[in-house]
Amino acid sequence: MTTPKDRVKAAATIDPESLEEAKEAVAIGCRLFLNRLDRLEAGLANARTPQDAGQFARALSMYLLASLPLRPETCPFCVQHSGGNRCQGCGYAETHGGRCDAETSAFGQLIEAVYDLAREIHEIREDSSVPEIDLDVGRERLKNSIGRSRGAAEVLSAAISVARVSDLMAAKRDYIEAILDALPLDLIASPEIERGLEEVRAKLERYW
Repeated sequence: MTTPKDRVKAAATIDPESLEEAKEAVAIGCRLFLNRLDRLEAGLANARTPQDAGQFARALSMYLLASLPLRPETCPFCVQHSGGNRCQGCGYAETHGGRCDAETSAFGQLIEAVYDLAREIHEIREDSSVPEIDLDVGRERLKNSIGRSRGAAEVLSAAISVARVSDLMAAKRDYIEAILDALPLDLIASPEIERGLEEVRAKLERYW
């Protein structure tokens, strides 16, 4: 677990230009995400059977995970330390377990946990042991998931406009937590997925 002192030390290494570039990437991602959610919500009308609702839940969950702001362009540390001297002098690496490709990296562990959860969701697609979902309940749960995801993105978008480095990283962390809460995983009955979700939550605590 990092300390407030660690976060202050890491944030102090970032130039204003790198921060603004990362913030713009997050803002663009939020706009694209919100547009996609509108299309997904409209597509709920095509879920005409409980099996359709289950497939929609899995597809939505995978999309939400894939859209998390964890790409290098959304990170002020990655923006600043890209190129030929990649990661050299990175304040995040120095305070959060090493380079992001290191086994001890807080970011690397979070990414790995997210990938593992997405894989579990993907692999359950053809699993006949998944129970049948009541269609009306499934649609309402999916609509709620989309609504909560939309709200999380709107909060993130508003927060980053005046965010400093630490504020941006904290806003991204809080957004990821909100998206995890919004996942319609109650429509996907799987102990493996439940364990995977808890693993992501545990790794998120170290992220920032």
